[in-house]
Amino acid sequence: MKRHISLILQMVIFAIALGISAGLWVARDHIGEVFANIAPSEQQGRKSNRQKDQALPVIVKQVQSAANDELVEAVGTGRAQRFVTLQSETAGEIIKFEIRAGDKVKQGDVILELDSQDAALAVRVARNKVLEAKRLSERADVLLGKKITSRANVDDAKNLYNRAKLELAQAKEALSKRQVIAPFDGIVGIPKVELGDRITAATEIITLDDRGKILIEFEIPELFMTRISLGQKISARTPSMEERYFTGIIDQIDARVNPTTRSVTARAVLTNEQDLLRPGMSFAVEITLKGETYPLIPELALNWAKGKSHVWRIKNNTADQVPVDIVKRLNSLIIIKGDIAKGDYVVVEGVQRLRPGSPVSYELPDPNTAQLSN
Repeated sequence: MKRHISLILQMVIFAIALGISAGLWVARDHIGEVFANIAPSEQQGRKSNRQKDQALPVIVKQVQSAANDELVEAVGTGRAQRFVTLQSETAGEIIKFEIRAGDKVKQGDVILELDSQDAALAVRVARNKVLEAKRLSERADVLLGKKITSRANVDDAKNLYNRAKLELAQAKEALSKRQVIAPFDGIVGIPKVELGDRITAATEIITLDDRGKILIEFEIPELFMTRISLGQKISARTPSMEERYFTGIIDQIDARVNPTTRSVTARAVLTNEQDLLRPGMSFAVEITLKGETYPLIPELALNWAKGKSHVWRIKNNTADQVPVDIVKRLNSLIIIKGDIAKGDYVVVEGVQRLRPGSPVSYELPDPNTAQLSN
C-alpha cells in the first residue's frame, strides 16, 4: 500500500514539473521583453558607477631627444711625426760618441765624430794650393799689364786658381762628413755602435725621433668611409694608460680602399706635449660619427604586446597607446622611432590597468630631475 502511494506521489511531482516547464516555454517571449527592459537600466547604472570612479594614478617621465651616434673602433700603431736612423756618409773609426739613450738634441748638434786626421790634412793642402794659385793669378794680371805675358797665360792662371778653390771645397766637405749631425730636434734611442768601433756608410748608428706629435695609422671599414673627414676628432687609449684618453684629429685619409680588407687607411695626429706617448705604442682608436636625432625614453616606458613595442603617451589627461620601434639601447634609456616628440609625457609606472582612452592622474616630474641620463 505504501509503495503504491509513493509511486502516485512521484507521478504528481513529475506532472507539476512538466507543467511549469511548458508554461515557461510558452511565456518565453514575454520574459525576454522584461529582461530587455531591465538591461539598459543596469548598463546605465554601471556606466554611472565607472564615471564616479577616480582616474588611474600613474608615474610619467618627459621624453627627451638624443642623436643616434655611431662609435667606430679601430686599432693602430703610433710613430713619431719625424724619425730617422742615423748613418755616416763615410767609413772610419769613431773617436767621439757621447750621446746616450733618451738625450734630447737640437738640429745641427754633433752626434758622432770619426777619425778625421787625413781629411783635415787634405783641407790644409787644398788651402795652400788656393793661396799659391791666387798669387800666380794676381802675378799674371800684373805681367799682362806690363805686356810681358799673354792673355792665354792669364786665363790659365785663373783656371788653376778656380780649380784650387774647388778642391778646397771638396776637402772641407769630406772633413764635414767625418761628423754625424742631427737633422732636426728630437730624442735619441739606444746607440747601436760604441766608441772605437769602425763603421761604414751602411752601419746604423742611432735612432732619432721627434715625438712632439704622435701619428697613428689605422683602418676604417669601407661602410663608414663617406662619414669621416679631415680634421675630425678622435680619441685614443693605449694599454700602458688604459684609463686615460688622448684626443687628436684625422690628418690624412688614403685615396684608395684596400680590396682585400675592404677598409681605408687613415692617419690621426696626437699632441704629445707631456711626452707620455712613445713611437711604436698600440692604440685603441674611437671615432664618434654623428647620427640623426630621435626621441629618448626610459626603458621602463617601453611595453610589449603581441610581439610589438609601444608606449603609453599622456595627452589631455588620457592614456594613448603609441607604437614605436627601437633604434638603440643606451643602458637604462632607449632611442625610439615613432609618433612621439620631445616634451611628451610617457607612463613609466602604472600601465597594468591602462586601456586606450583611460583617464589618468599624475604629477609632473621635478624640473630639476626631468632630464634623462644614461
